[in-house]
Amino acid sequence: MAPVKRLTIVNPSSTVKSAVRVLSLFELFEYEKRPLRISEIVDKLDVPQSSISMLMRTLRERGYVDFNAVSRDYIPSPRLSFLGDWAAGGAANREAIQTEMRRLADEIGETVLLGRQSGLLLQYLAIIQGQHPVRLVISTGSLRPMHRTAIGIVLLSRMSDDEIGRFIRRYNAEHGKNYGIAGLDDVMNTVGEARRTGYYCSMGMASSHAGVVARVLPSVRGHGEMGLGIGGPVERVKTNWIQWLEILSGISLFGRDRKVSSSSTSQ
Repeated sequence: MAPVKRLTIVNPSSTVKSAVRVLSLFELFEYEKRPLRISEIVDKLDVPQSSISMLMRTLRERGYVDFNAVSRDYIPSPRLSFLGDWAAGGAANREAIQTEMRRLADEIGETVLLGRQSGLLLQYLAIIQGQHPVRLVISTGSLRPMHRTAIGIVLLSRMSDDEIGRFIRRYNAEHGKNYGIAGLDDVMNTVGEARRTGYYCSMGMASSHAGVVARVLPSVRGHGEMGLGIGGPVERVKTNWIQWLEILSGISLFGRDRKVSSSSTSQ
């Protein structure tokens, strides 16, 4: 659970390599949250320097990154932050979510995660890293099986039984070889817990050392629901998950009219 030195680029054999590099670059900036020099980008993405130099020059010419000639580093430009405002409900909505995530991370000291369904997988859209030396570390943009993450399970809980059945069959056909086959009965049991309580707390699910408690955020402009979670080492989750759930359930993004039951967790 220690921070990794490099962010891994997915296998480009079935993707457009240049597009993967652009996306990985901006995910790296989001992860580091500071200006970066060419040499740092090359090291962390493990991409040839000539390719990164050409990429940064193109992005600079198109206005998506700014370059500091004194410090010789790059940073995403304000233009980039406005591209997705229409899809995320506008800048105010994006800022509200990020503000709450930062506040949660500052208040609790643990990693805060925002995720949504991406095809047949769960994708982490934003991560605020925890402050403890030993903490949950996940890269923004990374993908996980829905049924093996707390956020994925609460999102699955919004589907009907028939929809979940179709979803799992497609998942097994397309991703079972890489991620492992999902058992429908097991998935329905975990989804049932999330439906009964309005949240899900996983311990040792995606990683034997980590746990996450999660709830669903309201949908935004018809683009589907997102889930918000708080995660950390299993021992701290076991001790604090009820307190985290109360804090998570009380934030304004969820509203304050829906009560949740803190009756169960999953190991």
